[in-house]
Amino acid sequence: MAQHLDDLHDWFWRRLASRARAPKNGIVEFQEPKTERLLEADICIVTYCGFPGGNAVTTITEAQTFRDAGYDVAIVNCSIKKSRWKWGWVSERYLAVSDLMYLGHRLRRISCRTAIIRGPRMVTTRNFERLAKKMCPERAIFVINNSAYNEDGSAIFSWADLHERIGALGWPAVEICPTGPIIRAECLREMPAEEIDLSDRDWPPVIDASAFQFTPRSQLSEPIVIGRHARDHPGKWLDERAELLRVYPDNDPSIRVSILGGAETVDRDLGGIPCTWSVAPFGLNSVQDYLSTLDIFVNFPSPSRHEAFGRTIIEAILSGLPVILPSRFEATFGELAFYCAPQEVRNLIGKIAADDPGRMVFLQRAKEVATDLFCSPSLLLRLDARTQNQKPVLDGAAARWRQTILSSL
Repeated sequence: MAQHLDDLHDWFWRRLASRARAPKNGIVEFQEPKTERLLEADICIVTYCGFPGGNAVTTITEAQTFRDAGYDVAIVNCSIKKSRWKWGWVSERYLAVSDLMYLGHRLRRISCRTAIIRGPRMVTTRNFERLAKKMCPERAIFVINNSAYNEDGSAIFSWADLHERIGALGWPAVEICPTGPIIRAECLREMPAEEIDLSDRDWPPVIDASAFQFTPRSQLSEPIVIGRHARDHPGKWLDERAELLRVYPDNDPSIRVSILGGAETVDRDLGGIPCTWSVAPFGLNSVQDYLSTLDIFVNFPSPSRHEAFGRTIIEAILSGLPVILPSRFEATFGELAFYCAPQEVRNLIGKIAADDPGRMVFLQRAKEVATDLFCSPSLLLRLDARTQNQKPVLDGAAARWRQTILSSL
């Protein structure tokens, strides 16, 4: 009877939705073929599956990694939308793992050994409150994968409210894990120390190393091709045109700028796209194909952006690219990248490009460390709650070469 009533309810809302606005590109209505009302799994990943970017890629990679290791895995969509007729909307990326997918509002009971609950905004919704009453995990890992604030300073969630909601669940074993040092530091700023209940370890996004071919350039010659890939958003660009052009020059014949993901923000708000830049939208080429055209990955988002992690940076390292970033990223990526101010980027590019043998040694070791810390095998180790954070540190010739480059700036 419960199944029939839910089916009738969803049919009504779908009919109503058919008269309203359709999902935007990249979002589909998930037609759940399953009739089970009781879900039992070793690992249950609960998240809002309507985000098409990094959250989707990370969730799918985690699920596939666990499944390949022999675990019984489920992905449960908990919508952040208030309208019921949107509760089945998910990113089309999830169609690749549709056999693992469930719609949270159609389940009566969820039993699992480990629940990985990703998305602080989702946790503060009424939909998650309803879903949590159906869940009985032996332990739960809450992954805080974004800042509490938008770039304009508006609130996405409250750290105090998040702690209160999680504490009120009464589950037997709960861990609150930031994705990295930047989010951890934000929590420490926002709450009194005695009220913070963060785990000692982070839960960074996991990346499938096999999706990125390690092809470092054995020689670099001018023009050096630099760039980065990201969705076009004001938070992804520096705020001032002068600063932007120090990082991505418009009149330096020794450097060519290639951007994937569009640059309408630059065109609209920052004085126009330089005619010497090459800009492509997402969809024309795969990320791997794009990275294979670069010599150095350079990523300088707005200082006001609270970047939780930055999986594109690890993707670049896995592809064999040197990476240049603002210094605030050092807490997350340690010795895997180079850090400088915008006015130092041009000089740093020259130093990196000038020593081919040293660069190749560095890139090989950086790739090995990135694989150990941020790729699929590391995920399985995290199931052991005793696993501790490891800093991205190099050793030997790779560490010495990196230090020599930075000391020469």
